[in-house]
Amino acid sequence: MKKILIALATATTLAATGAFADAHEEMTMGEGLTMFEALVANELAEYDIEADVTMLTLGQLAQIRAITETDENTEKKREDIMAIVSDM
Repeated sequence: MKKILIALATATTLAATGAFADAHEEMTMGEGLTMFEALVANELAEYDIEADVTMLTLGQLAQIRAITETDENTEKKREDIMAIVSDM
């Protein structure tokens, strides 16, 4: 009987730990997305572009970030970014 209780307690602990880890990973991913959105929002402000970054997809955010890292001139970057945010 003692072995059954120990096994049950161990299984319960492992299941609870796994659920906690899953919840923590989701929270961390959300925080990472929020930080990425804030980074892109700052970059949009630098190019004088108004857009709600929370309405952009992750792909659009990544495209904007990639554009800001190119060697293109500022006006070309602004045009390329505007093409993305105008599709919102």
